[in-house]
Amino acid sequence: MKYNEMIERYIYAVTKNLTPKTRSDVAKELHSIISDMLDERCGDVLPTEHDVRVVLTELGKPAELSEKYNPDGGKYLIGGLYYTKYKLVLKIVLISVAFGMSLAGIITTIMEQNIWYIALAQWFGTVFSGLTFAFAFVTILFSFFYHKGIKIDTQSDSPDDLPPVPNEKTTISRWQPILGIVISVVFVVVFLVAPQIFCVLFTENGEFITVFNLETIRSTWYLIIFFAVLGIIRESVKLIDGRYTRRVMNVSIVTDLLSAALSFWWLTNKKIINPEFVRRMTELFIGEDEAIGRVFANFQYLFLGVIVFALVLDVITAIIKSLKYAENSENGIMHA
Repeated sequence: MKYNEMIERYIYAVTKNLTPKTRSDVAKELHSIISDMLDERCGDVLPTEHDVRVVLTELGKPAELSEKYNPDGGKYLIGGLYYTKYKLVLKIVLISVAFGMSLAGIITTIMEQNIWYIALAQWFGTVFSGLTFAFAFVTILFSFFYHKGIKIDTQSDSPDDLPPVPNEKTTISRWQPILGIVISVVFVVVFLVAPQIFCVLFTENGEFITVFNLETIRSTWYLIIFFAVLGIIRESVKLIDGRYTRRVMNVSIVTDLLSAALSFWWLTNKKIINPEFVRRMTELFIGEDEAIGRVFANFQYLFLGVIVFALVLDVITAIIKSLKYAENSENGIMHA
């Protein structure tokens, strides 16, 4: 490995978890500090890889140095890299829970035609309870990780073993896993709190007919939660690593296979679709439109197909990009 690449890897490891506003300034400062330390150590002699390794070791571990540059570092019960990830995950979870419960509450109120102030009071109570539980769960989880020293980042502290700076093609945009976590949380909230959201309004009598069998949905709550947890785990690993790595690939393969198996188990249950919905849609589409009626009558298989397609696409993307990144890493290729 060229010593310039070792320096770039070290600086990237320090700055990758800092805010975009401070990342560039810290990188310039570190370049200057490392250059001064090498000049002091080597003088007019060209620095060797060993000299760079010694200087970077003297500077300290990337995670510890990153905490010093982080304005929030050391001020909280959950410190360092843990606090950075904790804040991000907490924001995502709280916003997702609030959005999911608000959506469920609004649609439920419209469908059931509840008195507005009663519905508002119920909504406040439900959202407050949900947010309190979400805050407590995430805080306790990260506090446990921090005080027990459980690593949430697989990054090595040795300058020789630091991962290369990823290029744009192998970098995972932060918004991608954030959106994935939001979808997973909203999915579980909507299906557990208000599955009647998925319905069809028949204008002839103004009646809402639910697509899913509510009793079956509620009796399979554990499958819904497990499916959402798998999605959150997959997206959290992407969020932590920030690039397509072998860990991202392995986690994606395992979670997506389990998610596909759960989807088959859940959606091939013929009781999951409301029989009244099937009957009404079959009666609505007759003659030349009979094929459309059959599609709605087998809606769960269409839903299953969409889920499996998304999971397969995610696995293929993770495998191709992770292996490509691993190959570049092994060949010592650095991308600015």
